[in-house]
Amino acid sequence: MATMRTSGVILGNIAEQLADNNAGLISAGDVRDNMEDIVFSINSIVASGDTVVQFPFFNDVKAKHDASEGTGGTFIAESGITFPNSTVSTARQTEPFLGVGGLLHDDLGGLTAGDTHTQYVSISGHKSGRPMTGNLAMASNWIGSAGNSNTGFKFSPNDDSTEDILTSGDLVFGDNSRINTGFSVAKAWLRFDANDVDAGNVPVVHSWYNISGIKRDDVGKFTITFDSGVFANNNYVAIGTSNGTITSGSKEDMTVNTVACVLRNGDDASALRTCTFVTETGPGTYVNGKINDFVAYGYEPTAISGTVPTVTV
Repeated sequence: MATMRTSGVILGNIAEQLADNNAGLISAGDVRDNMEDIVFSINSIVASGDTVVQFPFFNDVKAKHDASEGTGGTFIAESGITFPNSTVSTARQTEPFLGVGGLLHDDLGGLTAGDTHTQYVSISGHKSGRPMTGNLAMASNWIGSAGNSNTGFKFSPNDDSTEDILTSGDLVFGDNSRINTGFSVAKAWLRFDANDVDAGNVPVVHSWYNISGIKRDDVGKFTITFDSGVFANNNYVAIGTSNGTITSGSKEDMTVNTVACVLRNGDDASALRTCTFVTETGPGTYVNGKINDFVAYGYEPTAISGTVPTVTV
């Protein structure tokens, strides 16, 4: 009966029992027993660790499944595997690799050490020492805390390569004040001097917004022209003030007057929209005031104001 032996014992038995002579001292049983021991001991010798130094495998080892049964061909490592020539780590691996589909992001090591994800925007922002250096394309998507449609803010491209910023909520500031609509902001304003004697009483503009021009029609009478597309119609609110006198050297340099912004013309299609600015100090008496302020509020094109106010008598 075959006996499982180590490679050293088998080699010793061969040297002792299969002597190199012709004296007839070698029986068939001696040969048979040693061959049976070899066959029976192969797996034990391979698994014993002798392959590390004495009998290493030089070629690839392949475990092929049984073609008839479709089973087998599996290496079973009950304690782990090591890679002694690895330049990374020679520690024994005891956890199985379940394939890329079985890897969980939070189970990976080194996720919180250093800045390992340079392809992403750092959650620490500019303080991380790696601010975003390129443009960030967000497409026309809503950006908000919940990720819902029509909630938060989004960038809306225009045909002229500019972009609008849309928001579904209020703009709230550190003092808890808020802006919930652009209707609260003046759409145009102007400050001008109507009594510049050296310029022949031609108005001198000091500051402006959405104003394309101002023309002196007569003493104390002016036409202010808006930029194109500022208002949706001519029902805007126009307010004007003037010091009503030709000087402005002290706080008393004023004359009681009335500023009227009456006529509103233009439609932005055939002509730009205009508004008159008239300064009257008495019946039929007009003056080119030194200090004049003008401001206008109204609907932009396509703006929606909401519910119409209730009107009662």
